[in-house]
Amino acid sequence: MELLFEGKISVKAILENQKRDIFQVIMEQGKRNKDFGYVYYLAKQRNIPVSYQTKEEIQTMASSSTHGGLLVKAGVQHHPGLPDHSLSGFLCHIDGIEDPYNLGSICRSLYAAGCNGLILMERDWSKVEPLILKASAGAFEHLSIYWIQKEEDLIYYLKQHAIPLVMAHRKDAISLYDYTFPENFCLALGGALRGISAQLAEHSTQNIFLEYGRDCRYALDTASTVSAFGFEIVRQRRK
Repeated sequence: MELLFEGKISVKAILENQKRDIFQVIMEQGKRNKDFGYVYYLAKQRNIPVSYQTKEEIQTMASSSTHGGLLVKAGVQHHPGLPDHSLSGFLCHIDGIEDPYNLGSICRSLYAAGCNGLILMERDWSKVEPLILKASAGAFEHLSIYWIQKEEDLIYYLKQHAIPLVMAHRKDAISLYDYTFPENFCLALGGALRGISAQLAEHSTQNIFLEYGRDCRYALDTASTVSAFGFEIVRQRRK
């Protein structure tokens, strides 16, 4: 499948990471700046064809007017599974994400918080990958993402490599601000439409909850929860 990605952030992220097949870079004819020079350099380094089109021609191809004169034609992102070796650092597993904008925001927050790998259930996001990449400000390409077929795959992997599973789950939980994250761990959160499964919850090393500043009976959206957890991890690792 060939997809069209628009704008300097998406184009640069795709060229920098090479997580998909790249067919062609399209640049606005006669336009020159630092970003154009960098994109051209990356394309030539990777032997990717560069085509020059008029502003009007690019606007006809693009879905919005925010492309800035840069497009790239590329395939869908490759979906690697969990590796044979042990992953280290801050891993995160989220299930139940249905909205591409939410996935983009989650990737954006996790990448900024230093997450070393996002683990997602396998599904076909191909038709909305341009939306995800744009919403993530490029993080959907920069962040290491691993795909699993079923939760048992994650449970087996974590046990095999002695990686503790920490859950955002209220049962028998302690406050996020009373917990010290280990050097290597996997944080699991439920998505907006479904929480953590009972099967996964059985394997939790520690459940933690997000402490609110007042008595609120509602749950935060997944992207907000990810940000709160992610940047508490950043704070702890500054010590």
